[in-house]
Amino acid sequence: MTASGSGTGPRDIEQLTVDRLPTSNAILERAKKVLLSSVVTGPFRAPKGVAFVKEAKGSKIWDVDGNEYVDITMAYGPLILGHSHPVAVEAIRSVCDKGTVYCIAHEAEVKMAELMVEAIPCAERITFANSGTEATLHAMRIARACTGKDKIAKFEGGYHGVHDYALVSSILADPTGPIEDPLSVPDNPGIPQGTVDQVLTLSYDTPESLDKIRKHKDELAAVIIEPVPSSYLVDMREFLQGLRDVTRECGVLLIFDEVISGFRLTYGGAQKYFGILPDMATYGKIIGGGLPAGAVAGTVEAMKPLITTGDALQDFQEKLLTIGTFSGNPLTMTVGRAVLQYLRDNPRIYEHINGLAARIKSEVHNFAEANGFDLRLIGLGSWFIPHFIPADPKNPRDLRDLADMIRQEILCQYMRYHGVYLPDLHTVFMSEAHTEEDADKVIEAFKASLVEMREDGHL
Repeated sequence: MTASGSGTGPRDIEQLTVDRLPTSNAILERAKKVLLSSVVTGPFRAPKGVAFVKEAKGSKIWDVDGNEYVDITMAYGPLILGHSHPVAVEAIRSVCDKGTVYCIAHEAEVKMAELMVEAIPCAERITFANSGTEATLHAMRIARACTGKDKIAKFEGGYHGVHDYALVSSILADPTGPIEDPLSVPDNPGIPQGTVDQVLTLSYDTPESLDKIRKHKDELAAVIIEPVPSSYLVDMREFLQGLRDVTRECGVLLIFDEVISGFRLTYGGAQKYFGILPDMATYGKIIGGGLPAGAVAGTVEAMKPLITTGDALQDFQEKLLTIGTFSGNPLTMTVGRAVLQYLRDNPRIYEHINGLAARIKSEVHNFAEANGFDLRLIGLGSWFIPHFIPADPKNPRDLRDLADMIRQEILCQYMRYHGVYLPDLHTVFMSEAHTEEDADKVIEAFKASLVEMREDGHL
């Protein structure tokens, strides 16, 4: 399909999209009157041309107007098996009529924790939450309680959810200060300055970051890092090992935020893939099997502020609370365990999804180079982000160009018009459900979109 408009002028890709979404357009107008956030179940960022999903199965989604898309959003990572996978569906059916939440002890939570302890190298104890945001919030608090120190170090551009400590110098904030010694700045209004002052911001893959940790070791409870950064999807194995060495040397806990990489890079996550053992790791996305989930895993030593004694009075006075009404609920625990067991028993899945991503990246890169398009698909394993840059990045700030971001948004519209749902946040995730034919369609959509963006003056 070729996007085309009336007359001989450039296409109005936004209007072309609007024209085939009459039912979605009506729902969008209703949404504007009642929903505050532009991205809660978005994207509602666009003032028009938003497709509302009616159904999803395998690698496909259908909007309420009947348009079909190859979905490369995969819910931003959780759906490693695809939409409505039989393993997940059957697990839901097996438990939903027995109760969805108890707030009383149940075996499904124990079984899920046993499976994760078996799979995750650093895991000796597990506590469950309802999202990746909750997991990183709990991990930071556990680290402060464990060490008696208040500050947390994170990396410029690192994304750890939407609680206050996470919303300092993340991918949402403009980089500030020299790249070797970035400043801590709030991502948006509402973040107290007192919180910002408790966050030390580091730079990926630089020796200066290791020196900064040594300098502030007496204040630092922990360093938290995405082992595969969502804003800089590259292999930093050597730096991660250096980070492990310096944190151990300085008595600072190391937290791997594996909300995305956990059970996606390989079974057991990035720490198993890289062979580097953090003190704690946070999880979400895949471990819920498509339902809301979060978890903190760690060594007994790191998790000791949570480990109960059996003495109710002592626990109340001395131990942390990480409780939540829906944390570790039987529905999520049953579905999540079923999906993890399926991944454990079918390691070929990783070869499949990584191979599809590698093929898409290679063929799109070759086309872009042959036709003079400055496009790079930056990623590791089965996920990547398109960037309109002339060369591979040398640091995360190379991926923060405003013109690049604008072109990414425009690319989304063209890709969707060509039947591939490229997400607004741009991270592409492959799943077991994606086929070679799906990859063909993704590649052709990239090619057609680039050509048409150039014809329409966007490149």
